[in-house]
Amino acid sequence: MADINSLDDILNSDIFGILDTKKEEIDIHTLVNVPKIDKDRADADFVARRKRFNDFDRYEEMFIQCQKDLKEGKRKLVKFNERYFKKGAFFILKGVMVYLEDILNPKKDKNSKLDGRTRLIFENGTYSNMLLRSLGKGLYDDGYFVSEHEDRVLDDLNQITSEDRQNGYIYILKSLSSDDKIVTKRNLYKIGFSTTAVEARIKNAKLDPTYLMADVQIVASFKVYNVNPHKLEQLIHKFFANSCLGVDIVDEKGNVHKPREWFIAPLDVIEEVIMLIGNGNIVDYRYDLDSESIVLK
Repeated sequence: MADINSLDDILNSDIFGILDTKKEEIDIHTLVNVPKIDKDRADADFVARRKRFNDFDRYEEMFIQCQKDLKEGKRKLVKFNERYFKKGAFFILKGVMVYLEDILNPKKDKNSKLDGRTRLIFENGTYSNMLLRSLGKGLYDDGYFVSEHEDRVLDDLNQITSEDRQNGYIYILKSLSSDDKIVTKRNLYKIGFSTTAVEARIKNAKLDPTYLMADVQIVASFKVYNVNPHKLEQLIHKFFANSCLGVDIVDEKGNVHKPREWFIAPLDVIEEVIMLIGNGNIVDYRYDLDSESIVLK
C-alpha cells in the first residue's frame, strides 16, 4: 500500500476503486441485492381487505344482543388464546366486534396450528375472508375473546332445549372476611355447586365455616343441564387442587374446620377452565400455580 501522508494521497490512492469512473455506470434506479418476491410467500401472507357487506341486516341484531350481554355482565372479555377459535365465536379486534361465522377448508400449517380461510362479519357492516393465522396474530396484538353467555357456557356438554332439566348451579364466590389470613390471599375464590339459587345458599355464610365464617360476594354462576353436577364440581376442584387454600377455620363452638373449596387462581382463569370443560378440551391442560395460568400438559 502506498504511503498516505496528505489529503491528496488519500484521493489519489482510491484502493477500493470508489472513484473509478471507467467502470460501467450503474443506474441509480436499478435495485441490487434485493431478494425477489416469493409469490407463494406473498399468497400465504395475504390478508383480505374488508368489504362492505350487503347482507348485514341478518347479523345486526346478533351484534346488538352481544354488546348488551357485555354491558350487563352476562358475557366477558377474555385474553385471547387460539383455543377459542371455533365457528360462532365473537372476538374484539382492534376495538371492533367480529363474528367468526366459518373456517373454510381448515387444515394444519407447518407448525401444526389450525389455519384456513375464514368468513368474518364485523359489526361495522363489513366482512373479510382473511386467513385464520392472520386473525390470530391480530387478536394477540390487540384483541379479546368474547365469552359465551353465562347461561350457555356449559351448552357444549349438551344441546339445551325446553325439555332439558337443569341440575343446579356452579358458582364462584369471593370472601368478604376481614381476617388477615384471608384478606392477604390474592385471587382467592370459592368454587362450588348448589341445587338452589346461589343467593339462598349463601344467606347465612358468616355462620358457616365452609364460607370462612364471613359474608361472601357472588362473582359468577353458571346453570348446569343434563350432567352430573357433583362430578363437574369435582373435576374443577381436581384441576385446581395444587392451589387449594390451606387454612384452619374455627366455628362458633370452637371446632376446627379445613375448607376445601377455596382456591387461589385468577377469575378469568377459573371461567376459562369452566369453558374448557364445556368444550371437552380440559384434558389437554393443567393449572400452573407459579404463573397462575393454564398451560398445556
